Amino acid sequence: MARRFTPVSLAAAVTLAVGLCVTGALFIAVSALEYGRLSESFEQRANLRLAAIRRGLDDAVEVLTVTNQLFRTMPGVTQEQFGDFARPLLHRHPFMVSFTHQHLMTHDERLAFEALMGRTRPGFTVTELRAGRFVPAARRDRYLVTELFAPLQAHNGALGLDVLPMESAEATVERMLYTGKPTATPLVSVLHPARRDSFVLLVPLYLPGMPTETPLQRRAAWMGQTAALIRAPHLVHTILQYGGLLDDPHLLLRVYAGDDADLVYATGPDAEADNRALFTLPPWLAFHHPQHVAKRFDLLGQTWRVRVDALPRPFLADHAGSLIALVGGLLFSMLAAALVHILEQRSRRVQWLVDERTADLQRSNARLNDDVAARKRTERALQESEHRFRRLLALSSDWYWEQDANFCFTYLADGFFDKAHVQRKQYLGRTRWQIRPDFLESTAGRDHLALLQARQPFAGLEHEITGDDGVTRWFQSTGEPVYDAQGDFRGYRGTGSEITERKLTEQRIRHIAHHDALTGLPNRILLQDRLAQAVAYANRGGRRMWVLLIDLDRFKFVNDTLGHKAGDHLLRTIAGRLRAAVRETDTVARLSGDEFVAILSEHADEALAPEIIDRIMAALAQPMTLDGKEFCVTCSIGVASYPADGTPADHLIEHADIAMYAAKKLGRNRWQFYHGAMNEETRERLRIEGALRNALERGEFVLHYQPQVDLASGRIVGMEALLRWQHPELGMVPPQRFIGLAEETGLIVPIGAWVLRTACAQAKAWNDAWAPGGLPPLRVAVNLSARQFAQPDLVPSIAQVLADTGLPAACLDLELTESLFVDDVAQAVEVLHQLKALGVALSIDDFGTGYSSFSYLRRFPIDVLKIDRSFVADIASDADEAAIVVSIIALARNLKLRVIAEGVESLAQLEFLRAHGCDEMQGYYFSRPLPAEEFERMIQSGSTLAPAAEPELLPA
Repeated sequence: MARRFTPVSLAAAVTLAVGLCVTGALFIAVSALEYGRLSESFEQRANLRLAAIRRGLDDAVEVLTVTNQLFRTMPGVTQEQFGDFARPLLHRHPFMVSFTHQHLMTHDERLAFEALMGRTRPGFTVTELRAGRFVPAARRDRYLVTELFAPLQAHNGALGLDVLPMESAEATVERMLYTGKPTATPLVSVLHPARRDSFVLLVPLYLPGMPTETPLQRRAAWMGQTAALIRAPHLVHTILQYGGLLDDPHLLLRVYAGDDADLVYATGPDAEADNRALFTLPPWLAFHHPQHVAKRFDLLGQTWRVRVDALPRPFLADHAGSLIALVGGLLFSMLAAALVHILEQRSRRVQWLVDERTADLQRSNARLNDDVAARKRTERALQESEHRFRRLLALSSDWYWEQDANFCFTYLADGFFDKAHVQRKQYLGRTRWQIRPDFLESTAGRDHLALLQARQPFAGLEHEITGDDGVTRWFQSTGEPVYDAQGDFRGYRGTGSEITERKLTEQRIRHIAHHDALTGLPNRILLQDRLAQAVAYANRGGRRMWVLLIDLDRFKFVNDTLGHKAGDHLLRTIAGRLRAAVRETDTVARLSGDEFVAILSEHADEALAPEIIDRIMAALAQPMTLDGKEFCVTCSIGVASYPADGTPADHLIEHADIAMYAAKKLGRNRWQFYHGAMNEETRERLRIEGALRNALERGEFVLHYQPQVDLASGRIVGMEALLRWQHPELGMVPPQRFIGLAEETGLIVPIGAWVLRTACAQAKAWNDAWAPGGLPPLRVAVNLSARQFAQPDLVPSIAQVLADTGLPAACLDLELTESLFVDDVAQAVEVLHQLKALGVALSIDDFGTGYSSFSYLRRFPIDVLKIDRSFVADIASDADEAAIVVSIIALARNLKLRVIAEGVESLAQLEFLRAHGCDEMQGYYFSRPLPAEEFERMIQSGSTLAPAAEPELLPA
């Protein structure tokens, strides 16, 4: 019987239409989810790169800030020290081309710098860049000179370069001083003249102790800057490379810098081709949905703009789910429509023959078989997709993990076990806090558990794992909650990566920032933290704490004789001995130069005792070999006790420093506890020093003159100019209260110059006034200090004074102490011969109290020996003192030198000196030091020394 074909029923048509609508809606929804996932993935990857670039720029600033700390904590950094410090930073950060230290100089400082550099670089001069060439810098009021450069072998003339005249340099410096923050110059050309792809990062340096809160204060305190030349493309490439962000072929990354928006870096193919179509599909249906992320931020005074574009991807690579939903929906709709049609027609075709019904069933079975086959193909495609996903995770630097609803690990990629060196059974089926019980003891662990319990995603969870090989490594995890189709929580899944190298780098940077580069000891920053901890420990336990300030006694001698390398070796050796001499719980830090600080805390089982200090001094005094020579370096130690002597916690180091100086005054190689009287001495010293700095400008200094009398004729033949300080509040300040302080602070140089000029002018005026009366010209004796003798312009300055005042050189007698000659005999010989060439007389003051080497009497052009008052005081009663004086007079006679005895106060002393052939005398027996007016009246009255034993003065 022939089959009867009937048209499609209305119910079947409606079923098919509804199925097609549902299939279309499902396809649209799944496509939208897929595009949403792609957009979210793109934004996540783009933001990851934006954040990495921003963070990398901040890290570059931090590296230069660490370099800047070198000049704050170590004054007087040498080129070698700077090169040693910068070499590992340049190696670790290859995008940094060079480090420089630029010093602000006046013209006089420039000349001094050129002279200093000229010793090792003949012909060295400060240069500037003009028309692409290095030429000698023109004379200006100030220069910003490249004083140190690393790497030195690649400076290409940059050492000694004045950068202030360079384009935009002054504006960049003004911006740096106005903001008080590190600043970058606009892009400049370095390796390729046609490309501006580099910039200079600047960090200011200020004078220690000066305020820097306002721009005006910063300009006043500005002494220079630390700079780093950075290649912007290399910097961005290194940031992305270290973050593992260069392996995404579906992103186009471009970085622009500066106000002109110069392109400094680009990666990925150009995806901005002009693709014009007849019509534009909706974003959820287009084969490529253009996306981009752009961010602009200001850093170091420059504008940076980063743009990330998504590149086209094949539609099928990301839309398998929507295609499966479309195909499956179409098949299901057709099957449903056919089934409805069959069911409807079944009631109408009851009369159909069994073969027709069987044929219909066979056709239905065939369709069902096709559906099953399609589902099997779909399952195989899903399995292959999952396999590809897991292989991609295995090949990447990250790994994938899953947790169940109880936060137990159910899956971890093999990459995790390979990197962490742990066994799989230690992790699967266990939570993080079961694997590491101390995880929840930390704040980060408790915060992480709170996020999990709140079903919140998390990112950047850092944790450490100690592997079976005993090595501790750091890891970072990111995860999100997983829900099933019914919305029930099923657990977590996410990725992880190893960040050990990054953590080690952070630890190294923190170590550099808090430790001394030479000795490895804590620096000032870490010392303050350790001191605060020690004070808190002492307060909690009610126990004592000592702060020891340790200063080496002979460090300058080692540096001057053997050089800075030997000095550095000495400091490292001393640091090691200090660490070994104290307990592990104590702190030893390097304060500056050759000064160290030790913090000793008292414990229940060990009280603080002076024997600990003796042990430290004994350890440091052990001999050591430097350049094949054996040295013994002693130390002076000041101790501040907390809270025994009432020292405030924030003044412990200051008081220990005061006690250390007290130990040095007592002869060095000893220790002293701080007490309140020392602080009074320090305040007195500060008061005197503050007034002394203004005394010369205010005209508070005066000269008194003590006559020098010829013992043979009894006439005044000269006078010694003696400095006096008439303070408006303190009155007449004794010389012993301020001369030593003036020597120490260097104020003796301008004060000594004033004394020399004033004494010469006064002697010239008196000689001119008395010449018509037939009186012979008087000599004036002026003392030279060690600081004055060490001045390089000593001889020209004395010659200038003689020329300005008109005093004959023969009327000037320069008095020198024996201590001036012991440091550098050869230099002293040269200076003395230059002074002698001027025609002045040279005297050895206080002869017999110093080294009294007869060799320099033979080598030096000396004219006069002055016998110290300590020998003259007892010559009439002490045979030993008398023998010394007789020997000095005899020695001077044999060497054809004049002899002047100081401190003659009695007739017996006078007669003894006359009897043994002393030439001249000065002392209270004849006259005290007198103001200029009284000395002038004495000369005019014709006072002379009585030739007989009578002590009274007789008129001429």
